[in-house]
Amino acid sequence: MKIAIEVEGDGSATSEEKSEKKESRENQDRLSNLPDEVIYRILSFVDAASAVQTCVLSKRWRHLWSSLPVLNLNDTSFDHPSLFQCFIDHLFSTRDPSSNVCELNLVCQDELDDHDDPFIVDSIIDYVTLTPISTTIQLLTILAESVVVKLPQLSLCRSLTTLKLTDIATETATFDFVSLKHLYLSDCRFEWLVGEVFDPFRGCASLTCLCLHGCQFYGGIERFKICAPQLTDLSISHMRVDGVSDSDCVIELSTPKLRSFTYFDTDLYDFSIEGKLPFMEKLSIDLGTFELSHEFTRATELPLRLIELFEIMCSAKCVSLSPGIIEVLSMFPDLLDGRSSPFTRLRIFEVNMDRSPPFVIPTDVMAYLFGGSPGFHC
Repeated sequence: MKIAIEVEGDGSATSEEKSEKKESRENQDRLSNLPDEVIYRILSFVDAASAVQTCVLSKRWRHLWSSLPVLNLNDTSFDHPSLFQCFIDHLFSTRDPSSNVCELNLVCQDELDDHDDPFIVDSIIDYVTLTPISTTIQLLTILAESVVVKLPQLSLCRSLTTLKLTDIATETATFDFVSLKHLYLSDCRFEWLVGEVFDPFRGCASLTCLCLHGCQFYGGIERFKICAPQLTDLSISHMRVDGVSDSDCVIELSTPKLRSFTYFDTDLYDFSIEGKLPFMEKLSIDLGTFELSHEFTRATELPLRLIELFEIMCSAKCVSLSPGIIEVLSMFPDLLDGRSSPFTRLRIFEVNMDRSPPFVIPTDVMAYLFGGSPGFHC
């Protein structure tokens, strides 16, 4: 026969255990006593799923997730887009309807196709436009490889000042957002089926900053107009019109308050201007490392386009050019001979280069670039 004897303790704890419990309670009290504003600030740096989980650490925080002013929706915590969509639907349906949202960031790393749920992005647009937060949201970020149908609906958000779109595709190619001040478009695809003249930003009367990176615009576009009366900062890099880099499309600028222009690509579009740019301060053009592999008539278009662009940006005080631009200008001395220097207010000139050996600017190129600005510093 086996006899099992269980000896129960007297229930007393050692002084070390008591000390640990006391310290744990004090730490919880300190966390619980943090102001809501501090908790909101901390949770604004994590995704919404983690924020919900964090709120269980304290009874006082239990419902804070339902009134977060910053929502970060990231699909990395979910195994399938459908689960991510279910989480979003539940989050939106159980939020405190009286709480404001000032910032919403959506990140979908997985490609959304017809077999998953391609409408995650449109459901986000519905939420920010058809609920009370349409009057409070200021920043909206959408990174999702998805077709977006309801993009024009964002015009209902009169408080929206910053919009960042990455990887989306849409047949809507115009932005009629009156309150928008900052627009960042990265690796997006737009279809324009109306005509040869493309004027996508005419409805953004308050736009001050525009960034176009890696975007593709299709539709037989011959004139790409950037009409933004308040625009001060413009950045264009690796943009493609109808899928080619050497398109004959002309980019027309109607941006009288422009102060900074940055261009980065291996080719250069033809630019024209409506009026003048009297407030230009900074010009940066980088054509990377390229070779003049076109036929001669095509090759001469590049220095001519550079010269025309310099004349458009003639008021710039700070100019930064890549070494390749200097080399191209030096290859066509006849184009520079007798031509007036375009820059009349130049103070700082930089050659944007990665290589360490000193770079010598040919005399005729220096005379062309700096002749009109005796006070410049190279």
